[in-house]
Amino acid sequence: MRKVVLAVVLLLVLTIGGGAMAKEVTYYTIEAGDTLRKIAAKYETTVLELLDFNPGITPDNLQIGEKVTLPVEPLWSYHIVQPGDNAKSLATQYQVPLEALKQANELKDNKLTEGKMIRIPIHFYLGETKEISHKIEIGDTLYKIAQQYKVSLENLIKWNDIKDVDSIYAGQSIIVG
Repeated sequence: MRKVVLAVVLLLVLTIGGGAMAKEVTYYTIEAGDTLRKIAAKYETTVLELLDFNPGITPDNLQIGEKVTLPVEPLWSYHIVQPGDNAKSLATQYQVPLEALKQANELKDNKLTEGKMIRIPIHFYLGETKEISHKIEIGDTLYKIAQQYKVSLENLIKWNDIKDVDSIYAGQSIIVG
Protein backbone atom coordinates (compact mmCIF):
# COMPACT_ATOMS: atom_id res chain seq x y z
CA MET A 1 0.00 0.00 0.00
CA ARG A 2 2.81 2.37 0.89
CA LYS A 3 4.47 1.84 -2.51
CA VAL A 4 1.21 2.67 -4.28
CA VAL A 5 0.78 5.90 -2.29
CA LEU A 6 4.39 6.84 -3.00
CA ALA A 7 3.91 6.16 -6.72
CA VAL A 8 0.75 8.30 -6.79
CA VAL A 9 2.51 11.15 -4.97
CA LEU A 10 5.44 10.93 -7.40
CA LEU A 11 3.03 10.95 -10.34
CA LEU A 12 1.26 14.05 -8.96
CA VAL A 13 4.57 15.84 -8.42
CA LEU A 14 5.65 15.05 -11.97
CA THR A 15 2.32 16.17 -13.42
CA ILE A 16 1.61 19.25 -11.31
CA GLY A 17 5.12 20.36 -10.42
CA GLY A 18 6.34 20.65 -13.99
CA GLY A 19 8.32 17.44 -13.91
CA ALA A 20 11.45 16.02 -12.40
CA MET A 21 14.82 17.02 -13.69
CA ALA A 22 17.36 14.56 -15.07
CA LYS A 23 20.87 15.66 -14.24
CA GLU A 24 24.00 15.21 -16.28
CA VAL A 25 26.67 13.84 -13.97
CA THR A 26 30.21 15.16 -13.84
CA TYR A 27 32.90 13.73 -11.59
CA TYR A 28 36.11 15.06 -10.10
CA THR A 29 38.82 12.70 -8.84
CA ILE A 30 40.41 13.71 -5.52
CA GLU A 31 44.11 14.56 -5.72
CA ALA A 32 46.71 15.12 -3.00
CA GLY A 33 46.03 18.37 -1.11
CA ASP A 34 42.39 18.66 -2.18
CA THR A 35 39.74 19.86 0.23
CA LEU A 36 36.03 20.25 -0.40
CA ARG A 37 36.48 23.99 -0.05
CA LYS A 38 39.15 24.05 -2.80
CA ILE A 39 37.03 21.83 -5.06
CA ALA A 40 33.94 23.98 -4.45
CA ALA A 41 35.89 27.14 -5.33
CA LYS A 42 37.41 25.58 -8.45
CA TYR A 43 34.01 24.43 -9.76
CA GLU A 44 32.06 27.49 -8.58
CA THR A 45 29.76 25.71 -6.16
CA THR A 46 29.52 25.42 -2.37
CA VAL A 47 30.77 22.84 0.12
CA LEU A 48 27.14 22.23 1.18
CA GLU A 49 26.11 21.51 -2.41
CA LEU A 50 29.04 19.09 -2.79
CA LEU A 51 27.95 17.34 0.41
CA ASP A 52 24.35 17.14 -0.89
CA PHE A 53 25.57 15.46 -4.09
CA ASN A 54 27.98 13.16 -2.20
CA PRO A 55 26.25 11.91 0.98
CA GLY A 56 28.87 9.22 1.66
CA ILE A 57 31.88 11.54 1.57
CA THR A 58 33.80 12.41 4.75
CA PRO A 59 34.91 16.05 4.44
CA ASP A 60 37.81 15.70 6.89
CA ASN A 61 39.13 12.49 5.32
CA LEU A 62 39.09 12.76 1.51
CA GLN A 63 40.78 9.79 -0.16
CA ILE A 64 43.11 10.32 -3.13
CA GLY A 65 41.44 8.76 -6.16
CA GLU A 66 37.95 9.07 -4.65
CA LYS A 67 35.37 10.44 -7.11
CA VAL A 68 33.25 13.44 -6.15
CA THR A 69 30.03 14.16 -8.05
CA LEU A 70 29.81 17.77 -9.20
CA PRO A 71 26.45 19.54 -9.60
CA VAL A 72 25.53 20.48 -13.18
CA GLU A 73 22.42 21.76 -14.90
CA PRO A 74 19.60 19.38 -15.77
CA LEU A 75 19.32 17.94 -19.29
CA TRP A 76 15.55 17.56 -19.38
CA SER A 77 12.36 17.56 -17.38
CA TYR A 78 9.54 15.04 -17.66
CA HIS A 79 5.88 15.34 -18.61
CA ILE A 80 3.11 12.77 -18.18
CA VAL A 81 1.03 12.79 -21.37
CA GLN A 82 -2.52 14.04 -20.69
CA PRO A 83 -5.65 13.66 -22.84
CA GLY A 84 -5.32 15.93 -25.88
CA ASP A 85 -1.52 16.25 -25.65
CA ASN A 86 0.53 15.80 -28.80
CA ALA A 87 4.16 16.49 -29.61
CA LYS A 88 3.40 19.83 -31.28
CA SER A 89 1.29 21.14 -28.38
CA LEU A 90 3.95 20.13 -25.83
CA ALA A 91 6.74 21.68 -27.91
CA THR A 92 4.74 24.93 -27.89
CA GLN A 93 3.87 24.64 -24.18
CA TYR A 94 7.49 24.04 -23.12
CA GLN A 95 8.99 26.34 -25.80
CA VAL A 96 11.27 23.73 -27.36
CA PRO A 97 11.69 22.92 -31.05
CA LEU A 98 9.34 20.14 -32.16
CA GLU A 99 12.27 18.22 -33.67
CA ALA A 100 14.18 18.37 -30.35
CA LEU A 101 11.16 16.92 -28.53
CA LYS A 102 10.81 14.18 -31.15
CA GLN A 103 14.54 13.36 -30.95
CA ALA A 104 14.50 13.15 -27.14
CA ASN A 105 11.63 10.65 -27.25
CA GLU A 106 12.40 8.84 -30.53
CA LEU A 107 9.03 9.91 -31.98
CA LYS A 108 8.23 9.36 -35.65
CA ASP A 109 5.11 11.58 -35.62
CA ASN A 110 3.22 13.92 -33.28
CA LYS A 111 1.09 11.22 -31.61
CA LEU A 112 1.64 10.51 -27.91
CA THR A 113 0.26 7.79 -25.64
CA GLU A 114 -1.82 9.08 -22.73
CA GLY A 115 -0.17 8.32 -19.37
CA LYS A 116 3.29 7.84 -20.86
CA MET A 117 6.16 9.84 -19.37
CA ILE A 118 8.15 11.76 -21.99
CA ARG A 119 11.30 13.85 -21.85
CA ILE A 120 11.14 17.61 -22.35
CA PRO A 121 14.62 18.77 -23.44
CA ILE A 122 16.06 21.74 -21.61
CA HIS A 123 19.19 21.80 -23.76
CA PHE A 124 18.79 20.43 -27.24
CA TYR A 125 20.85 19.57 -30.29
CA LEU A 126 19.26 19.46 -33.73
CA GLY A 127 22.19 18.09 -35.66
CA GLU A 128 24.06 21.26 -36.56
CA THR A 129 27.67 20.52 -37.40
CA LYS A 130 29.18 24.00 -37.04
CA GLU A 131 32.03 24.01 -34.54
CA ILE A 132 31.74 26.65 -31.81
CA SER A 133 34.80 28.08 -30.07
CA HIS A 134 35.37 30.24 -27.01
CA LYS A 135 38.26 32.61 -26.35
CA ILE A 136 39.36 32.14 -22.75
CA GLU A 137 39.33 35.26 -20.59
CA ILE A 138 41.01 35.95 -17.26
CA GLY A 139 39.04 34.19 -14.52
CA ASP A 140 37.57 31.52 -16.81
CA THR A 141 37.65 27.92 -15.64
CA LEU A 142 36.82 24.88 -17.76
CA TYR A 143 33.92 24.13 -15.43
CA LYS A 144 32.51 27.66 -15.84
CA ILE A 145 32.90 27.47 -19.64
CA ALA A 146 31.23 24.02 -19.72
CA GLN A 147 28.25 25.40 -17.78
CA GLN A 148 28.08 28.52 -19.97
CA TYR A 149 27.84 26.44 -23.15
CA LYS A 150 25.82 23.65 -21.49
CA VAL A 151 28.31 20.89 -22.31
CA SER A 152 29.92 18.37 -19.99
CA LEU A 153 33.36 19.04 -18.54
CA GLU A 154 34.49 15.66 -19.89
CA ASN A 155 33.51 16.62 -23.46
CA LEU A 156 35.26 19.99 -23.19
CA ILE A 157 38.46 18.25 -22.07
CA LYS A 158 38.15 15.57 -24.77
CA TRP A 159 37.35 17.98 -27.65
CA ASN A 160 40.41 20.07 -26.81
CA ASP A 161 42.77 17.23 -25.83
CA ILE A 162 43.43 18.93 -22.47
CA LYS A 163 45.85 16.98 -20.28
CA ASP A 164 45.91 19.41 -17.33
CA VAL A 165 42.79 21.47 -16.52
CA ASP A 166 44.99 24.16 -14.98
CA SER A 167 46.95 24.64 -18.23
CA ILE A 168 44.38 26.88 -19.97
CA TYR A 169 45.28 30.54 -20.36
CA ALA A 170 43.68 33.87 -21.29
CA GLY A 171 43.59 34.38 -25.05
CA GLN A 172 43.51 30.65 -25.82
CA SER A 173 40.68 29.47 -28.10
CA ILE A 174 38.96 26.20 -27.26
CA ILE A 175 36.17 24.19 -28.90
CA VAL A 176 32.94 24.33 -26.90
CA GLY A 177 30.49 22.67 -29.26
